[in-house]
Amino acid sequence: MSEGTQAELKFVHLDICPYGDMEIGLTTSTAEVTYRVSSHQLCSGSPVFRAMLGPQSSFSEANGLRQHQRLSTTTLDSKGSFFRITAEEYDPTALATVLYVLHGRAQHIPESVTFKNLLEIAIICDYYDCAATMRPWDETWMSPLRSLTSKPGYESWLFIAWVFRDQNTFGEMTARFSKSGVMVEGEFGIIVGGNMKRLDCHLPQGIISTVMSKFTRDIC
Repeated sequence: MSEGTQAELKFVHLDICPYGDMEIGLTTSTAEVTYRVSSHQLCSGSPVFRAMLGPQSSFSEANGLRQHQRLSTTTLDSKGSFFRITAEEYDPTALATVLYVLHGRAQHIPESVTFKNLLEIAIICDYYDCAATMRPWDETWMSPLRSLTSKPGYESWLFIAWVFRDQNTFGEMTARFSKSGVMVEGEFGIIVGGNMKRLDCHLPQGIISTVMSKFTRDIC
């Protein structure tokens, strides 16, 4: 990273849990965000965090957290620092939303999100396996955006429906995609606006296989 790029970075600190015992660091091309969180709340709401940080875990992150806690007489150690892990390059607002839900901070949870934000939230929930913990907020976010599922450019709704177990939307979209599907050089895609488009890269192979199986049945 060049000095110019470093100078342009914004440094943001969010107290997701004001009395948290650790931090999550996220660096994007424009910002370096630090989230203060509770390892207990993370483990309670996410099997992935539980495997990484839980009391029975042997992962290096869990060992580091326990060592840090042993060295601390309070939440802060003698240097005033926290145990820290890093997250992938997620959308900072979407990650904050997921973390606020995991910590039950209702006053900070948005009642509505954009389609892009919803997709970013779904990506994070899929990775940390915490979609179930988003209820009932997931339905609050999805409801006003369902009208977009049939419009070109919103094919990623299929991934959102899969992550949040929206069976009706998932079923409708897979049925529609199977009817507009094509195979070109062994690759499956859908016709959008007269052009072939690959299904969203975030989709697990299992979803694509579901659409392809319906496509195969329809043409047989």
